[in-house]
Amino acid sequence: MKKFTFGYIEHDANVFDRYLKKSLEKLDRNLFEILTISDINKPAINYNILLNNCKTEYIILTHSDVSFPPNLLECIENTINLVPDFGCLGLIGVDRNDGSYKWSNKNEIYEVDTLDCCFIVLKVSDFIKFDELNFDDYHLYVEDICAQMNRVFNKKNYTILIDSCEISDNIYEETYIPTKLTHHSATLSKLGIMWGKYSHYKQILINKWGNIKTT
Repeated sequence: MKKFTFGYIEHDANVFDRYLKKSLEKLDRNLFEILTISDINKPAINYNILLNNCKTEYIILTHSDVSFPPNLLECIENTINLVPDFGCLGLIGVDRNDGSYKWSNKNEIYEVDTLDCCFIVLKVSDFIKFDELNFDDYHLYVEDICAQMNRVFNKKNYTILIDSCEISDNIYEETYIPTKLTHHSATLSKLGIMWGKYSHYKQILINKWGNIKTT
């Protein structure tokens, strides 16, 4: 029985072909399912639909501009073996104590307050639901789930123990390097951390959970 499902929202087909598609093709197709959904709803609604339709034990919710190495599923399993009662697993998080960024690392994992929305792993049997009412844009809806896991269900969030991991904020890099785990995001480099209505959703997050540390 397969343990993992990759779920993603269909955005730009060219970005998918350049990054996520190439990474998925390097994995053993017998080990995972794929669920997709068109970008016609709020992201929180789309993610809830993916969760409801998932038939495997774990779901990996990823953006289409993410690349990762062929041993990704092995790395996730190794992390799960270390922290089986985790809340969320991801690539990059924010330290609970000092607010510093914690990256996925070859030699260690980190407990973090929140994880970035580009890539998270959830256990489908956990009673979780993305907040469709308050987070109706591409801001902080995953961070809200991390807070829910920690504050409501008393579960901890961690970065993934992974080999040759690196995340970049370069604008859609042309070269695909399969030994790296990379987020090819144009957001920070083009628009800055306060892009869009970020401040609006950050205030919603604070109103719900207090002074939560986010990426």
